[in-house]
Amino acid sequence: MRPTQDEAPRAMMQMIAAKWISGPIYVVAHLGIADILAVGPKPIEQIAEERGAHAPYLYRVMRALASVGIFVEQDDRVFALTPLAECLRTGAMRSIALFLLSDWHDQAWERLADCVKTGEIPFEQAHGMPCFEWLEQHPEAARVFHEANAVKAAGSHSAIIEAYDFSEIGTLTDVGGGYGALLMRILEANPHMKGVVADRPPTLAAARRAIREGGLEDRCSVVECDFFKEVPPGSDAYLLSHILHDWDDERCRVILQNCRKAMGPDGRLLVVEMVVPPGNTFSIAKLLDIEVLVMGGGRERTADEFRGLLEGSGFHLKRILPTGESISVLECRRGQLTPNRGGRLRR
Repeated sequence: MRPTQDEAPRAMMQMIAAKWISGPIYVVAHLGIADILAVGPKPIEQIAEERGAHAPYLYRVMRALASVGIFVEQDDRVFALTPLAECLRTGAMRSIALFLLSDWHDQAWERLADCVKTGEIPFEQAHGMPCFEWLEQHPEAARVFHEANAVKAAGSHSAIIEAYDFSEIGTLTDVGGGYGALLMRILEANPHMKGVVADRPPTLAAARRAIREGGLEDRCSVVECDFFKEVPPGSDAYLLSHILHDWDDERCRVILQNCRKAMGPDGRLLVVEMVVPPGNTFSIAKLLDIEVLVMGGGRERTADEFRGLLEGSGFHLKRILPTGESISVLECRRGQLTPNRGGRLRR
């Protein structure tokens, strides 16, 4: 429900002052406070000592978060976890907080107002280079980034498997597959399948380790891949999960056409993305659209925008399958390249 005229100022103030909550969240995520409280409540002095923090300041941060349901303050300045605080444990949403609330992420967002005027990419203006290039030079930030994305995507893996029938696919290549989490889940649910994680070198060691720990070495391999240059051939189907939203249409066409070149005539492409709904309906995709704009000039797309992008890259969009999450599976088949306005084929 949208606020009334009388409620609007208070609602707006809550939005403006959101950093009064997100800032303290970053502090406790950075210090790993939720992890040490997992064994039980502790007094603030002990928490501060274990994490090398200044107890008076840390108390004020914890008190502020307890006021909004993140932690609970008991007698004698003892703090305990709440369901919200549980989310900030390692393996839960701690990495998401560390990524989205980090200083390097904030620096990119601070350039949004200027870049709305100029059309430039905020992250590149803040850091002097594209996001993925910067991450390769900052391995700890890259680790948090990839872990956060894996956590965000984990909830959607089951939804993808439930929405799409993989039974006719013998070998599936996950292009830009990162640590291989989604592909491993698909393989576990489809014992007949084999898989390939195709990505850039910085993620491959972690992918190999995850595949080995998951006991899938006999059915899943790892291949170095720069999808702007080429995609490994030979699979029955190719998967692009949360890849296209990172890039503008021109670079998406390069990725898609490289997938098309790798595919046989009966191959299929599966695109996992959010689909932006029309009108004023709330959708997390409309907010995530600004995040991908800031980070790399990417965009979330409507169904018509996806159809135009895919058909212009030599694919036929067969169907869009909604899932139980906010994402959809777009099933595509290899089609004809269509001419652009100048009459030349898009290659």
